[in-house]
Amino acid sequence: MDRVSLLWRLRRRARRGVVCMAFFCISMALLYAICAENSVPVTDAIFGVRARTRAQPRTHSVIKVLRGGAKPAYVDPQKLPGVVPGDPHRPIPVLSSANHTHEESATKRKSREREPSGGFFTQMLPRPFMRAMETLFGRRRRGELSGKGDADFFGPQGLLGEVWNDETSSSMLGNRLKKVVQNYQAMNKYGVEVSGPGGSSSRPKLSGPELLCQMKNKVEVATLTADLAPFSSLPLAAQLPLKQLTSDLGPYRSCAVVSSAGSLRSSGLGKEIDSHDAVLRFNAAPTVGYENDVGSKTTIRLINSQVMASDDHRFLSSSLYSSGALVAWDPAPFSADLTQWFNRTDYPIFTQYQRYRRLHPTQPFYILHPRFEWQVWQRIQDNMAEPIQRNPPSSGLLGTVLMMSLCEVVHVYEFLPSRRKTELCHYYQRFYDAACTLGAYHPLLYEKNLVKRMNRGPDRDIFTHGRVTLPGFSRLNCTRAPGG
Repeated sequence: MDRVSLLWRLRRRARRGVVCMAFFCISMALLYAICAENSVPVTDAIFGVRARTRAQPRTHSVIKVLRGGAKPAYVDPQKLPGVVPGDPHRPIPVLSSANHTHEESATKRKSREREPSGGFFTQMLPRPFMRAMETLFGRRRRGELSGKGDADFFGPQGLLGEVWNDETSSSMLGNRLKKVVQNYQAMNKYGVEVSGPGGSSSRPKLSGPELLCQMKNKVEVATLTADLAPFSSLPLAAQLPLKQLTSDLGPYRSCAVVSSAGSLRSSGLGKEIDSHDAVLRFNAAPTVGYENDVGSKTTIRLINSQVMASDDHRFLSSSLYSSGALVAWDPAPFSADLTQWFNRTDYPIFTQYQRYRRLHPTQPFYILHPRFEWQVWQRIQDNMAEPIQRNPPSSGLLGTVLMMSLCEVVHVYEFLPSRRKTELCHYYQRFYDAACTLGAYHPLLYEKNLVKRMNRGPDRDIFTHGRVTLPGFSRLNCTRAPGG
């Protein structure tokens, strides 16, 4: 009798345990569905940090919007929310919740109401619960922008369409990213002086050829040389190149600019990328293990100063940086005052440059003149209908313009997202955030608008391959272009 009583009690406790565990799981799922879109700290506390910025912001308002959990980690900064001056050894996490909050039009709401449902039971359940169940059990793929659950972003009925819409604006962002962009627009660390026709809806919209000629005529791709002050009077002069990058490299016939976007995964573009005469890659993007999707050839690698300063990337010792020519850049004052910049760089680019040159004296290594960064920024602002972030452009756009000065034709891969669009930030890491596609610190959203307008290839190439086709500056005839 005692044995039967003991078994009965154990079974009752087991049933209670199962019920309590099920209730706990359902509660956590509901909490995730309700909080994930709008509460970064809550999401971090439950599920951990997904995306991180490149360094610690110094502006309180930006910290308040961006700060997530407190777990320190470093993520390669290419196309992440941004480069904010700070200590490269102590980055803070930001933007950890994926951005799926968007205002829906009446037409879209009606179309959603007409969509076939999953049955009477699903209609009775609250929508947050169903969204949580879809996320947890696979119907809604985590990080997927083009999936069924995230059609607000892309797709035939999405805000951004199947192919990037060159009229995309910050008003189309969700509340989280919209607030981030507004805060960065309000910052002016680099002393940017806005001029020209940009930032107004009444600005003239130039055609693609006019934009290309404007870029050719008003942007000078320049690098630091030994004869420039203040470097000419410093020991650094002995390590700087004697000639400009455009004099030493090229010309190339066909070039590939390979972004680090997560949508390159499973693309199968490796052979096509390697077929180009020259290939440009960014920061710490690897090729080993990803050859089928990104190729193996590296002619030029464009790196930012934080990659050079971070111990995690082993810039001075890793073989990743030893192939091809290196081109480095660091944010500088809008005035491009070299003396002021030399005395206050965002990261110790010149110290690391000298160390690397002593270890690899024969490898071509250039530093972009900061005037180039801000000339590109001005072209973006002049051709947008609203103010953009007063921060330098992303490495992606800088590298694209750089290759346009060296090549007859440039193919840019996954800068404009293809049908494989995803919130996965990099093809070689597992961090998810819509800011990697839409931008935060960098004016990435507006950069994509500009590239889309300059694209000379068909939209089909963008959709299937994420490939943009741009003519090199040497192939442009700008004698009749009013935009020039």
